[in-house]
Amino acid sequence: MDNLKQAYETLGLPENASRADVEKAFEIELRKSKNRQSTTNLKDGEESEYTIKLKAYKQIVEYEDRLIIEDKNRERYRKWGKFAGPAEKVDDFFRIYKARVIISLVAIIVLIFGINAFIDHREEQKRLAALPPVDLSILYVGNFMTNDSSGKTEELEQAFLTQFPEFKRVEVTLTYLPSSESGGQSDLAFQQKAMAMLATEDPDIYIMDKPSFEWLSNSGALQHLDVEAEGVLKPLLPPGAAIIARTEDDTSDHVYGVDVTNSTLTNQLPINNKNMIITVRVDPKKMDNVLLFTQRYLENMK
Repeated sequence: MDNLKQAYETLGLPENASRADVEKAFEIELRKSKNRQSTTNLKDGEESEYTIKLKAYKQIVEYEDRLIIEDKNRERYRKWGKFAGPAEKVDDFFRIYKARVIISLVAIIVLIFGINAFIDHREEQKRLAALPPVDLSILYVGNFMTNDSSGKTEELEQAFLTQFPEFKRVEVTLTYLPSSESGGQSDLAFQQKAMAMLATEDPDIYIMDKPSFEWLSNSGALQHLDVEAEGVLKPLLPPGAAIIARTEDDTSDHVYGVDVTNSTLTNQLPINNKNMIITVRVDPKKMDNVLLFTQRYLENMK
């Protein structure tokens, strides 16, 4: 159909015919088409009378529906006054491109966070590069918490540096392991995390409380200290300080821990649990500093 006027003429209606008249005219045509036998003599590309009138009907109906929608939109945006046009365009834009706008905003937010994270990472790398090498790395495993409510270890690290002025940097990590034996889901989760830390971290010293030592001493992750206990540490070891244990692979008795709970240095540390057993990972990188650390704590036993 070339235009609306021709569509009305096709249905035999004046241009100002009502919607009811349009529906009635098409209904009549629909009835005629049901009674009309199929036309077999149409030329190629030629449309039947019913098809032509159907197109005319659809054109009129779509036009009137569009007028109704436009009228409702004008009523909706009337409150905007002279800004009604721009407001409608903005609303149409967000209605059509809502998903794209949301995806774009999410992408921008992710990009901003990614850039900030990258910058923070670079700054942290610069900060770490400017620090002196680590003289001793310590992993606490047990029911330990620092006095810092945020869980940071800077205060504890500084306390060790005060006790060992020859050290320039001490690195401390805390892995919480409750002392209860309830066997609940939370305890199991903490135990799994502790085992993962033992498997992946590479500290020089593990500091454990008694329950953690009893649980982990047979894991095979600790180096026995038999030679040291009979050598450089022997003059300093009070009765009961050298803790004997066995592993699953070695059922012989060996010294796997040194209990320094009664050292005055232990009481100086800003940490909740003063039950402190020094253990050493297999093949520590800084054995000299490990021995210095252990000796000094033993030298200050009560």
